[in-house]
Amino acid sequence: MVFNSMPYGLPSYVFSPTWFYGFDSIIELIAIIVCMLLVYYSYKCFKITKENKYVYFSTAFLSLTFAFIVKIIGTLAIYKPAITRSALGSSIHQTFTGLTPYDINALAFMVYIFFMLLGFMILFLIISRLTWKNQRVVALLVYFVFLTTWISIIHYQLFYLTSFVLLMLITYSHYMNYRQIKSEKAKFVVIAFAILLVSQAFFVFVIYSRIIYVLAEIIQLLGFVYLLIPFMMIFKKKPKIVK
Repeated sequence: MVFNSMPYGLPSYVFSPTWFYGFDSIIELIAIIVCMLLVYYSYKCFKITKENKYVYFSTAFLSLTFAFIVKIIGTLAIYKPAITRSALGSSIHQTFTGLTPYDINALAFMVYIFFMLLGFMILFLIISRLTWKNQRVVALLVYFVFLTTWISIIHYQLFYLTSFVLLMLITYSHYMNYRQIKSEKAKFVVIAFAILLVSQAFFVFVIYSRIIYVLAEIIQLLGFVYLLIPFMMIFKKKPKIVK
């Protein structure tokens, strides 16, 4: 596999301490549920307000949902080797000869990076008030996501640094928005993205301490939970649907 020939790549992208094996997957499963709720609430908000930004929100959270699903699959390949020896695992092995659990983990991590960055990039597009009509800008950003994904396979910290920078820009923009409108929903959005920002800062240093990984996972989940609150607040008001 190509991953074996990479000079600086890790043999697998599992940063969890052994006692935390499986618990991080449970946390990420909760994150999936939260992201799916965000997809649902974003779509409902679009139906109520007819604002396209909620379609973009829905797309972003769908991308993040898929990222977490793939990451769980990749980590379980290492946590639970018996899964790779199951009927499904045997079929995959026959289809992709020589595909070890570590290769599955590396491939899953690559897909996880791509969809996480794509989700954060869409959130950045929303706050930057760019639309899909800005095709050249969008094309450049998608290229940036592909490039960062490939390099991050070798230097995983680049992924978390890129996520940190994107979330820093997103958080700052939402903070400036909050200063203008002073709404409760805007405050929760700022807090949510600030928490996600902190989690990415922790993830940068997971290679130095596995406990940092545990903290980063918990903080990241908290950020998504906080992000759910303003969408629930919008939906509970139930304004009249625009005809």
